[in-house]
Amino acid sequence: MKKILMREEITAKQLADSFCRHHEKWIVLVLLLLSYPLFFHKLGDRDIWSPDEDEYVQVNREMVLDGHWIYPTANGRPYSIKPPLFNWIGSAFAVINGKVTEYTSRLPSAIAAAGGILILYYFGRLMFGYRSGLLSALILGTTPLYIEFGRWIQINMISAVLLTATLGLFYWGYSNERQRALAYLLMYVPTGLGTLNMGLVNVAMPVIVIGLYLIAMRDIKHILQLKIGWGILIYLALVAPWYFTVSLRGEYAQNLIIVTNFSRYFKEWAHVRPFYYYLSTMPPYFLPWFFFLPGAIYLCFSQRTRTDKKQLLFLFVWIVGLFIFFSLSKTKRSEYLLPIFPAMALLVGYLIDRGLRAWDESLFWRRLVRWPAFILFSTLMAAGVALTVYGVILSTDWLLILLPISLCLLFGAPVAFMLFYRGKRMLSILTIFLIMVLSVAYGVGPVVAKKNENDSAKPFCVKVQNYLNPGENLKMYRFYRPVYGVYTERFVDMADHPDTLAEWFDSKKPVYVVTKEKEYLKIKDSFPQPIHIVLREWIDHRYVLLISNYPAPKAVPENGSS
Repeated sequence: MKKILMREEITAKQLADSFCRHHEKWIVLVLLLLSYPLFFHKLGDRDIWSPDEDEYVQVNREMVLDGHWIYPTANGRPYSIKPPLFNWIGSAFAVINGKVTEYTSRLPSAIAAAGGILILYYFGRLMFGYRSGLLSALILGTTPLYIEFGRWIQINMISAVLLTATLGLFYWGYSNERQRALAYLLMYVPTGLGTLNMGLVNVAMPVIVIGLYLIAMRDIKHILQLKIGWGILIYLALVAPWYFTVSLRGEYAQNLIIVTNFSRYFKEWAHVRPFYYYLSTMPPYFLPWFFFLPGAIYLCFSQRTRTDKKQLLFLFVWIVGLFIFFSLSKTKRSEYLLPIFPAMALLVGYLIDRGLRAWDESLFWRRLVRWPAFILFSTLMAAGVALTVYGVILSTDWLLILLPISLCLLFGAPVAFMLFYRGKRMLSILTIFLIMVLSVAYGVGPVVAKKNENDSAKPFCVKVQNYLNPGENLKMYRFYRPVYGVYTERFVDMADHPDTLAEWFDSKKPVYVVTKEKEYLKIKDSFPQPIHIVLREWIDHRYVLLISNYPAPKAVPENGSS
């Protein structure tokens, strides 16, 4: 009986894969087209938000304007927090465009995200078949964390995609002896590029995954086949020229190798969180597909999947190994887990594909797909109601903005449910993808624009710029965000002590300083000179002030004419 069921399941797989194989060009085209609303639509409409985005834009600007391509700078000072690949790519787009903009700065992340979906499709096809690869790519592209960092000025997306490429090439070589040498040699290229993007963590991650996998497979001797000697040469050819050049300046080497890679991992830095932090932050960022993940992980140990054991084990050690690796670090941020999302998407894609193929033959597979799917449908409907209530609580404006997404969820989820209930289960899953894509395509417009009104410092900076003389640096007191330098197009002088502020205010000419309102309130009664508030605006959860040693002029000056 089991043999008959397995034959029927194989036949179903062959039919599904046959369709996908004969239409693969169209599948790749669809994935590329879906990348537009997910990652490129209105990519440059939003202003730069702080933190993180503004610092990378600042580095891009100084690369393009001042030619600091080898020794990157931020606010005129050496920028040695991260290697420069991300900034090189963004700055290259800016040169082509003619200037640094929000769009050119986000383009590297968006292109990497679109490329990551295609890489995962081919990875999933290699592991489990064409349809499984397609489902995995769609799942990854519709998870909130992947969408967010595909539209964010940050290095994490490129790092995650390069890791996926590295591990995909390893698995290709491990499972294909004829292509092994080529695959293993190519594997060192994304590893080297990852090192130029994020540092040695892009070496540590594949070492952890591949090492654990070979141990679990009891094939540790396979390390000797990894072309390590040639791989080191390829790696050094990519990495060594820049690292050697910047090592000639001591501060770069110290920060890049010691501070960035080791101090931030082992010591308490910013964003210090407990060991269990990711247990609470990972599930929401993998919605709506998280409901399938427990069953998918169970399959890694089930006897029913013994024919796919090697593939599932690889994905399991990828997820668990890196999850523990990042959990042990003192510094934790949600985006640090982005490298495990491709593995989770592959597992869930496998479960859905296998479950749909074996639906009529096995109660086991029906349960693994049916219950998570029903929870998913219910969650989407609940989210539609919650968004409506949230909009009512906030304001009429917010209600009108959120209502289209609410309606999409409230009408789309029942449609997906009815399709599933009537046996059109693959069409039901595709409907969920469509709901997610439509919600993102709409949300990056009015929803992000409304949030941008509160989070953007650009309008404030445009006003500040009118008070500053040409060539004058922007002054900031006990408050520094690179975005203020970016949007005023100036270097920033910073003061951390009231005495420095007092020295600035001793000038017989008007001096303008940006600070937080709470810092102003601390010194206003004890400060030796009068402090005049010129501008006061709510930006990113705080009031930001432009203060001066002279009263605000009756008319707003133009280009520093005050």
